[in-house]
Amino acid sequence: MGLEMYSCRARADGTRAKGGAEGCLRTGGSARRLRYQFAFGAAVIAVLLLNPAVAVSQPAPPASDQRQPPGPTATPSESEPVEHAKVEGFRSARWGMDAAQVKAAIHKDFGVPADKVKTEENAAERTTVLTIAVNDLLEGAGPARISYILGYKTKKLIQATVLWGTPIDPQAQPEKVVAAANQLRQLFLDSGYQPETVVANARMADGTILVFQGQDTDKHTTVLRLANTPAPTKGSKAEAAGASVVLSLSYILDSRSPDIFRLKKGQF
Repeated sequence: MGLEMYSCRARADGTRAKGGAEGCLRTGGSARRLRYQFAFGAAVIAVLLLNPAVAVSQPAPPASDQRQPPGPTATPSESEPVEHAKVEGFRSARWGMDAAQVKAAIHKDFGVPADKVKTEENAAERTTVLTIAVNDLLEGAGPARISYILGYKTKKLIQATVLWGTPIDPQAQPEKVVAAANQLRQLFLDSGYQPETVVANARMADGTILVFQGQDTDKHTTVLRLANTPAPTKGSKAEAAGASVVLSLSYILDSRSPDIFRLKKGQF
């Protein structure tokens, strides 16, 4: 027992609908490795530049689109030993680290010097976002953007998010990004998340697909979302926009009570 993971974050309360890459997760006892999404307001949708931890609210493709993850999802074999997911951060970056420690972890994991880490503030949530670009985080998925979110009050790591797709690389190939979503989903299904918290391939009201959501025993949350918009029909006004695809993988310290700024009730 004792599966150890290093992960990324997104607001997950309320995403339970009706109905894994070597760079994202580290699993003890297994050769596989994989590694903020706060859906807390429209401010983070600013082209995912200020806070790329949020999945893009774009219509998902119809069920017949071959780039959509398949409906049936495999489940871990009952004959395999039961392992338990433990989400403690993202690779060397752990929950509770301050900015300097996270930058040191980034340098260790990706070789990016501290002065090359982009630092911004999420004006709405008043959190600090440390961002880097990585070209080969998950083979075949294309370039990725990794964001580390430091809490409003604590100034410590509370979420990490990896983003792939056309916002990062306009030439991203949708079928490869969707393939990455399928690979990560299956990894997570096999990783020992608490069964009662697991959701897979759920279509959300905003048209995105909740490819996977689950929590470990400490209620740390993993959220994988896909927004896949096929190219408009020929001759339509939107034809020039082309197809778009966004895959967001987030690992969250506390999805129910995140350390973000909020107006107090009764102030207005």
